[in-house]
Amino acid sequence: MKRRRLLTGLITLMIMGLILAGCKSLPYNTEIYGDLEDLDPSGQAITYWYQHSGDREEALQAMIRDFNATNEWGITVRGERAGSYGEIYNKVITVIPVGEVPEITVCYQNQAAMYVTQGAIIELTPYIESVKWGFTDEENEDFFPFVSLGDYLPEFDGRYGFPPHRSMEVLYYNEDWLRELGYNHPPRTWDEFKEMACAASDPEAGTYGYELSIDVSTFADMLYNRGGSMVNEDATAYTFGDQAGLEVLTFLKELFDEGCAIMETEGYGDQVDFGEGRVLFTISSSSGLPRYQEAVSDGEDFSWSISTMPTTLETPRVNIYGASLSILRTTPEKQLAAWLFIKWVTEAEQSARWSRASNYFPVRRSAADELADYFAENPQYEKAFGFLSHDMAIEPGVASYQECRGSIGEMLTAVVSGADPATWLADALDECNILMEEFSAD
Repeated sequence: MKRRRLLTGLITLMIMGLILAGCKSLPYNTEIYGDLEDLDPSGQAITYWYQHSGDREEALQAMIRDFNATNEWGITVRGERAGSYGEIYNKVITVIPVGEVPEITVCYQNQAAMYVTQGAIIELTPYIESVKWGFTDEENEDFFPFVSLGDYLPEFDGRYGFPPHRSMEVLYYNEDWLRELGYNHPPRTWDEFKEMACAASDPEAGTYGYELSIDVSTFADMLYNRGGSMVNEDATAYTFGDQAGLEVLTFLKELFDEGCAIMETEGYGDQVDFGEGRVLFTISSSSGLPRYQEAVSDGEDFSWSISTMPTTLETPRVNIYGASLSILRTTPEKQLAAWLFIKWVTEAEQSARWSRASNYFPVRRSAADELADYFAENPQYEKAFGFLSHDMAIEPGVASYQECRGSIGEMLTAVVSGADPATWLADALDECNILMEEFSAD
């Protein structure tokens, strides 16, 4: 009997050993990542290229100093302002061939896709799912859905960035002016938007219902809220040339033809005109809320607010966007150190701290617990934060999108200047799909 128990015990130990050996097998390339569970990032020095300036840069540098002073591995992060998003992208592309890359860079998803084609950045799932260095189930549930949606690149079937924040497109409106026109709510549908915009417009007096900033994100938002899409499900073709896309362009052309809208002619001109009470509506990023508040305070000092986009859907969709942090391929130890900094930045406390400094949205739901006083001081921000409960739309994370945006911008400018919507829509769609082929991962 004892001998049978001993044999059973030995067999059990052997089975457990086999199971553990199976768990030890690594589902990622150890030449790139090393053996993550046994890797030591201690003492690593890494460089982080960012685009922030002014108060945001000061706040970010303070956070970097705190990380350097408190992290248990003695990791040192050197933050460096490397220019605008476009300038940083050009610098990274330039240094990739010589290998003198920063460990972390800020970039949009389409830029990250281009870096992937160069073999320059690494997929982050091994870190995210690491037992030792990744997130718990509770932490994963705490993240807003845009965290997993926004940085997945369908062309490469992986996540190549992680967001430190996000913003969204919102409709800014002059609340006092709407009341004067007899309305007690912002437009819920595109028909209401046009009705209100035209009621507010008097070209002879220099007042208009809407000021359009040529921004592809605005086109995407209008498209999403007519049930359209920018690309197909597997991101192999652009799809904005369907009926929804034509409806967006026709809608915009009618607004301009009927004298109900004007086009922004200089940077942030829509904010200035809104603050001066010359336009009823603008559409812009929620991150611009402080600038709008300043424009109104310096201007006509009226009551104003924000809303989600008008829509033809049962409930509005919100276009969530923003640049993320990507890790460039260097050494396993430096890459892990870079990941640990990114992970720290996205903790609830740090996420809330950065939201206060930047007016971006935090990436964790629990960060709201630490933003109660900020909500009270910034009611429009709190209102926008509430929009995160709506269905989210994400612009394409494909390598060709930056060039495609140029084609769409030209299309928008032509149409609101009087050109035929159908012709320009078909041409822009063709150009973007040609670009899709040229930039294809295949």
